Amino acid sequence: MLLEKTNISARVDITLKKIVEDSTFTHKDAYELGAKLIAMGNAQDTQAEINTNPDFERIIRQTEYSLIEARKEELERELKDL
Repeated sequence: MLLEKTNISARVDITLKKIVEDSTFTHKDAYELGAKLIAMGNAQDTQAEINTNPDFERIIRQTEYSLIEARKEELERELKDL
């Protein structure tokens, strides 16, 4: 069975990418941290905690809202310029 090469970053949620961009971590740091969590066997626990913790969910929703608002403003400026 041949494994298909894919771009992992293309499969990462855009909100999570933005959170990494807004943090002090680089994308490389984030991937290394994720790989270490997987290697230690803690990735599933961490993912479960993130998915069940309302504070994390709130942060992700706020970031998504900010991204949508920024895109909306950009589109409104483009429309105004037409």
